[in-house]
Amino acid sequence: MEKPRFDPKRFVFGIVFGIVIILSIFLLNIYEFFFISILLTALSVYEIFSIFDLTGYKYFILPEILSILIVFSFAFLKSADFIFIFFLSGFLIFLKNILFFKTDSGKSIFLDIFSIFYAGFFLSFLLKILELSGGRLLLLLLFILVWASDIFAYYGGRHFGRHKLIFPLSPKKTVEGAFIGFISAVLVALVFRMFIDDYKKFTIISFIILSSVTVIAGMTGDLTESLIKRIGEKKDSGYLIPGHGGILDRIDSLILAAPFFYYIAAYYLKF
Repeated sequence: MEKPRFDPKRFVFGIVFGIVIILSIFLLNIYEFFFISILLTALSVYEIFSIFDLTGYKYFILPEILSILIVFSFAFLKSADFIFIFFLSGFLIFLKNILFFKTDSGKSIFLDIFSIFYAGFFLSFLLKILELSGGRLLLLLLFILVWASDIFAYYGGRHFGRHKLIFPLSPKKTVEGAFIGFISAVLVALVFRMFIDDYKKFTIISFIILSSVTVIAGMTGDLTESLIKRIGEKKDSGYLIPGHGGILDRIDSLILAAPFFYYIAAYYLKF
């Protein structure tokens, strides 16, 4: 059993990152928050290509632009316009790889397509959540679920972990840690529901469903980034945040959790 080690750098920068996110949720309007979203998107696309050592600007600049365009079109335009943007993105990706064909074009075209879905489309759901009724509090709840799951899974696994979750993919994650993270995050969400009236528009059952699915999706997102790094043979996605790694290392759970959270919350808000 490995005891948790306190990392001051990780703790301080984790707190700072959390404060910045919370202030952004409550102080910025939709267009200012869009700027934060495209910044996260652009950095995420760059890190995806860096993991696979495709660091020249000619590799990632087009996927960055297309990912940002997808974020904008999904958040602010009609569905027909969004479908056209997706079609245009696919065309430009194929054209780029035809015109600049190299031996690594197979890897490049896969990352082009993957990045606009993973870092562009999925992250754009943050803006969709913000547009829901009570969107700011719902967005805060999403972050709380992801953070609580990560924190309790990390320390729970260090204290009580005995059985590896998926050893070849992420050797330090344990079944016990995942279970503790899941239960703790749902309980934290239920406590928040008790004190914030806006959350009480959800029944207890619907709130548990929303929280549970979001946490499971977040854990899947965390493992997805582990898969990407394992394939690219990298420990971290980058070095932007001291003690944490790159942007993807901080928002990996959020990327897959946001779409599930949005659709479930939007469904229950109809009633």
